[in-house]
Amino acid sequence: MYYEDIHIGKKIQQIFSQTGLTVSQFARLLGVQRTRIYVIFESKTLDTDLLCKISDVLHYDFLTEVYIKKRENVHQNPNSININFQITPDKLGDFIKSINKFKKAGIVMG
Repeated sequence: MYYEDIHIGKKIQQIFSQTGLTVSQFARLLGVQRTRIYVIFESKTLDTDLLCKISDVLHYDFLTEVYIKKRENVHQNPNSININFQITPDKLGDFIKSINKFKKAGIVMG
């Protein structure tokens, strides 16, 4: 699985320890009981809403951290690239036709 080596609670604890906040202050900012902070530190996974809230409080993008580590663990074909497109609705039809041509030529997989 992609996320095997990610322990988000430990990463949160690491970033938290650099802030100078006390556990009580951190809990108050999150709106949780102090004991919940220790549960968070021990958690391998967390609810996305809670992770976003923690990111805001600690001024650290934990979602990107998890995503980047996931991408680093994916074994990708070294001969392939991923490209993101932004297509306006009026150009969507032309874009789909182009992709279909690339698929037929074996240039695009999927």
